[in-house]
Amino acid sequence: MKGLSFVSIIYVILTYTVFLTFIIGVIWRIILYIKTPMCVKIPLTPAPKTSWGAFWRLMGEVFFFKTLYKSDKSAWLGGYVFHVSFAIVMIQHLMRHYVYDFYSGHPPAWYNALIPIGLFFGVLMLISLLYLFFRRIFIDRVKFISILSDYFILILLMAITVVGLSEILLQPAAQLEKAVIQLDVFFNRLLIFSPVNIPTNLLFLLHYSLVLLLIGYIPFSKIMHFVGIFFSPTITMVDNPREKRHFDERADRLTI
Repeated sequence: MKGLSFVSIIYVILTYTVFLTFIIGVIWRIILYIKTPMCVKIPLTPAPKTSWGAFWRLMGEVFFFKTLYKSDKSAWLGGYVFHVSFAIVMIQHLMRHYVYDFYSGHPPAWYNALIPIGLFFGVLMLISLLYLFFRRIFIDRVKFISILSDYFILILLMAITVVGLSEILLQPAAQLEKAVIQLDVFFNRLLIFSPVNIPTNLLFLLHYSLVLLLIGYIPFSKIMHFVGIFFSPTITMVDNPREKRHFDERADRLTI
């Protein structure tokens, strides 16, 4: 880390630590999911009776949140808008990084046309988060099942979104572009374990700090549903108890 500023050293260490925590934590949770015995057949009926049917049902949950739509349309609205907006914003982040890198710091004209789209979905993401946050406060049945971590995640995501939008809206374009180019170099050099100084833009540092907090927290939070859904027996199991007896030998070791 020769030649790095003190702030850069701190952020390099934090970045490696957080991403290592994320990778190990997600793998650990996946192992726990795999090792959890399924004692009985518990598909959420009406359920498909073939493996292909169960697969397409799972895809319906992953991409359209079908069960949530049927059970609570107000929750589905806020959740679906947030997830779609979040996905588009993340895709634009990745595109920006590789477009800037490929064009040596000068993005093509077609990419600049995408910036308003990213801003629109960033604002939409913030609105959906506010909607979900106030649902937990003002709807009694949602408030009753909410715990501190539910509010923490929403507040953290809102803070990340507000600071990210502020980076774009409250800074001169030249200053923002300079920070973006420095950021691309910073991340590229981190990938080859040859770190350089991080951009000193204060709004970026705040945004990045909040993102690191979120990434490090993911393995220990409900956000792990993005992996857990693939191991959910109520969704992934085939409804064929008459045709095929369900048996999990690990269940024999369980005691009641």
